[in-house]
Order: sequence, then structure tokens, then C-alpha cells
Amino acid sequence: MNRATVEERFLKVTKRFAKLSGVWPEQNKFVKFLLWAMVDITMASSIILQTARVIHIGTLDVVIEQSSLIGAMILMIIKHGNYLVNATKLESLLNDMSEDWATNRMKEEFEIMTTYANRGSFLAKFYSVNDSLSANAGVLTLIFIQMPWSPRLIHMLKHQNTSPPLIYSIPSYYFVEDDREYFYYIQLYLSLCVYVVLVVFVSCDTLYMVLVQHGCGLLTVAGYRFKNAVKKNFLGAKCTETKEVHESVWYSICGHQKAIASVLLRDCISYHPH
Repeated sequence: MNRATVEERFLKVTKRFAKLSGVWPEQNKFVKFLLWAMVDITMASSIILQTARVIHIGTLDVVIEQSSLIGAMILMIIKHGNYLVNATKLESLLNDMSEDWATNRMKEEFEIMTTYANRGSFLAKFYSVNDSLSANAGVLTLIFIQMPWSPRLIHMLKHQNTSPPLIYSIPSYYFVEDDREYFYYIQLYLSLCVYVVLVVFVSCDTLYMVLVQHGCGLLTVAGYRFKNAVKKNFLGAKCTETKEVHESVWYSICGHQKAIASVLLRDCISYHPH
């Protein structure tokens, strides 16, 4: 199975979001730079505006409300930055994955790898966009973006004489005297922030999911090969089969070492605080 087929079958969603966030290795450098700038500028400005709200109001409730949002965005910048700093390692992991699929294997081993690859692909699809109304990133993002608009729509339908409520998906201080005058501009900016958060989290997390499942598949394949070799040796292999048994054991050990190296390299590029 060549790389194009692997990406089409198991990395379709992940590749799409990784390109949008600028972490996919095979992107145009200029496009990647623009995407990096958009992510960093958007998140940094949002952190500044939220911090300004804490300083401007200064109540304990506001500090508690903003701390979780600010913390999440700081972690997101770190997560995204890790993938950028370790772009070479990520490319190496993806190349190794392609080589693993291109290697001649027994039918049973391909079935094992396919099982884990399908699991990783399913988790990536469920995490990003799912057809059912379940708790996934796509649905939650739409709910998050519509928060400021639903009260205004209800207010318009009721034909009330009062001013429509001002609700922001990300509470911040925007250094203006009247938020109503700039309400739509602020909402456009907040929608961009939510979009960036969605793209970065989905791209980084689904890459992690796919790589984890691939590593699990390699470990399972190594265990399967070793188990069969030991079983054959235990049953008493003929002299002509002894070499095959030794090769199977050697292959399983090498496969196990490669899987461990893949897991360690994956952990270097992924930031997932516990």
C-alpha cells in the first residue's frame, strides 16, 4: 500500500485539518508561514484581550471565568508550537508509517494493522465531524459560535423595546467605550478565534490518535509474529524450518523496537498534559 492510499484511507480527516493549521509536512512553506502567523496572532491577541478584562474588572468571578479560557489558549499555543518545532520528527513518523504499510507482510499482519488504522481513522472522524448529534468538535463549535446570536434572535422575535443583550462566546475587554457599535466586528473576530481553536486541536489531537493506533498495531504485529515463532519452535520445527523461526523471532524483536521508537518519537512532538 503506497503513501497516497494510506493517506486517503486512514489520514483523510487528519490531513485536511493539519493543512489548515499549517502542521502538515508536505505544505508550501509560504502558506504554512501564513497559517502559523494567523494561529499565533489570533491566540496571542485573544489572551491579551482576556487578560485586559481581568485587569479592567478585577473581581474574583472574572478571574475564575477567564483563567480557564486563558489557560486553554496558552496550552493550545504550546501544543501547536510543539508540532512546528518538531516538524522533522513528524515527517519522519509519517514516512515510517508509509514504509510500514509498504513492507511485505503476512495477510494476518496486514489485517491487524488495518484494524488499528481503522480505529484511529474512526476516532479522528468522531473527534472532528460526526453525522450524529454527539459531543464532537464540529457540533460543539457550532453551538459555541451561535451563543451570541440566539438571545438576539429571540429578542427580535419578541419585539421588545429594550436593547438586545450583548453576549460574547469569549468574554474579553476590547478597549472601546460602546461594545454595541462594534458588536458585529467583535463577533467576526471571535468566530475566527473559535475556528482557529477547532482547527489546531483537531489537527494535533487526531494526528496523535492516528500515530498511537499505528504504534499499537506495530506492537501487536510484533507480538503475533513472536507468538507464532515460539509456538512453531515449541512444537518442534524441522531443521529446514529453524531458520524461518529464527527470522521470525528476529523480525518480531526488530518490529517491537521500531514500535517503541515510534512511540517515543510521537511523544516528543505531542503535548498532552494529564
